[in-house]
Amino acid sequence: MTLHKILCTAFLLITITLAQKTFANAAQPGIWNAGGTVYTMLYPEDANTFKKVQMQQERIFIQLYKGFAVVKGTYVFKNTTNEHLQFKMGYPINGIYSGGENDLNQIILDSLSQFKIKANNKWLLLEQENHPEINTNTQNINAFSDNWKVWQMQFAPNEIQKVEVYFIVNTNEARIRKGYNIEKRNAFIYLLESGSVWKNNIEKGEFYIQLMDGLTPENVQGISNGFGFKFNTQYQIFVGQKTNFSPTPKDNLIINYSEFNENFSFENVIKQTNELFAKIDQMSQLSFESLTYSNIELGNPYEVESTIEGTLPGLLTLFVIFAPFIIGFIGIGIAIWVIVKWIRLKKKIN
Repeated sequence: MTLHKILCTAFLLITITLAQKTFANAAQPGIWNAGGTVYTMLYPEDANTFKKVQMQQERIFIQLYKGFAVVKGTYVFKNTTNEHLQFKMGYPINGIYSGGENDLNQIILDSLSQFKIKANNKWLLLEQENHPEINTNTQNINAFSDNWKVWQMQFAPNEIQKVEVYFIVNTNEARIRKGYNIEKRNAFIYLLESGSVWKNNIEKGEFYIQLMDGLTPENVQGISNGFGFKFNTQYQIFVGQKTNFSPTPKDNLIINYSEFNENFSFENVIKQTNELFAKIDQMSQLSFESLTYSNIELGNPYEVESTIEGTLPGLLTLFVIFAPFIIGFIGIGIAIWVIVKWIRLKKKIN
């Protein structure tokens, strides 16, 4: 192998190795501005209640429409102590979280609307809060918004309470990004990782996702794995569960579905709140145990199709990074060629 070929081969190997790292870190991957939610204990002054209340069970009902999702969550909590406990619970309206696919992945939540909550069949009042410092109180959330849906909770010693929440989220503004490739899609996120603030493991989580508005499984690009989802064709429902788990980012439920609709109006959706909540109440009362389910293949919710537009910025970045090396190698090649020619010419003269 000539010196010229050796230099070219070495340069090619270096380029491929560095290119992989460049593309992997060129742009933050993840799902952005997706409708979603997370349920947590918030305030530093309530720290003495952490790990004293156990979330024994959660049942999450989700109805996906083109552009939005309606959610009903039912939770069973137990005070595991002989103490009277009082603290604040809440949902953040917005937030930035670490994602579940790789270390760089981030998820942005947006648009929590029409929120209402009851405990032990009594509707609770929400408090007006404006404390941005609480956003830095846990490891999993970064400061992003000081707007929270917050309410007071009280537990008698060893008391068990059932908590129910309802809300609507805008899913039409999601962006799924990988490298420089971006897709506008509908996406819904339910972040289970915040459940790590509760005592012990969550004993059982059940998740029901119903396709509405004419949506079919073909409109679903991907759903998080780890839930063992199966599908019922009669009601167009995905059913999955987790048992005895302490949530991490990899446990988050992420659904990538349907196309972006530039004419979608979330304001018009809100006008139908009562009817939408009535529909999800009907869904939650189905006898899921008696339904027939089949296995179904689920894609990767983070997957994005590569395009020329998405590849071009990466190629330009590579060119900027490697241009000095390319020029240097060309210069070295020319110098070697000149020296070899000069040596050959000198030999002929002699």
